[in-house]
Amino acid sequence: MSQITVRQANLSDASSITALNNRLIARWVRYGIDNEELPTGYDDLTLFERWLQGGPWSSIEMCAVHIASLLRGTDGIPLVAEVEGEVGAEAEIFIGQEPEPFGHHINVSRLAVHPELADIGLGSALLTYILQIAAAIRCRRVTVADASDDAALYEHHRFHRAHSGQRLAISAQEGRVFYRATELTSFQPELIKGWHMPLGRYQNARQEWERIVPGFWNSVPEIVEPEAARLSLTITGQEAYALMQADRYDPSRVHVYLWSKRPINHLLVMALRDWAARQGYETLVAFAWDYVIPLLEVDAAPDGYNQVLYERAL
Repeated sequence: MSQITVRQANLSDASSITALNNRLIARWVRYGIDNEELPTGYDDLTLFERWLQGGPWSSIEMCAVHIASLLRGTDGIPLVAEVEGEVGAEAEIFIGQEPEPFGHHINVSRLAVHPELADIGLGSALLTYILQIAAAIRCRRVTVADASDDAALYEHHRFHRAHSGQRLAISAQEGRVFYRATELTSFQPELIKGWHMPLGRYQNARQEWERIVPGFWNSVPEIVEPEAARLSLTITGQEAYALMQADRYDPSRVHVYLWSKRPINHLLVMALRDWAARQGYETLVAFAWDYVIPLLEVDAAPDGYNQVLYERAL
């Protein structure tokens, strides 16, 4: 039986993680007009084109930057599982401090296993290690925000389906609501410790906060965030921060990432719709988990993107 070792990843692992990631991509494409997929060789793609298809792990340069950002103290931890000294799997986790139903938790945002090593227990080794970390720091649960494809692995480790979520399209609309929206100038994660994240929480509130920090990918100009506003919002009885990020392909749509001191309410939704309408947007796009949707009190159309969250209580 092969010896498996799990440890924290470091910058020297960037090439191995990139090779692992790229083995999971069946074919490389370039996106043409109307998002048409045009088969293209990896070496013929720019860094941006690789990133579009495979994320920051798709090239050594971007992977090194990404791993370095996790290692600099963002509450994110990159892990690798080695077999006979070779990296065969990688995971990334973020520690979160949120109100219930999440509380103090670890979220597994990524778990990738080399396809030729899928049957030797690398995924299980990483999950076991993550559960040990969670127990050591007294987390209440471990979550996996998009577990549909690997449900059998998580169920084997006693995770269960806890929530479903969907991305919604909400019409922008000017309204009679009194609020104050100013530019957010501080990006310290302590600002949102213990806060809710009702909209845009694809992973967990702490990891999504990294989106709000400007200029992370300035070294790759095409990846620089589409035009965005970073807002501090004040409404009667509510404080919130929002990242309003223009859609990369449709200028009439704006994506919403929202952190709030208290649970979301109708007034806060009205403020977001009003702000978007006054900026010339027609539609707000926001991902929300099932327990949040009734609180929005607004007609919203699902756009077909869904996630399933699995969790294990500790």
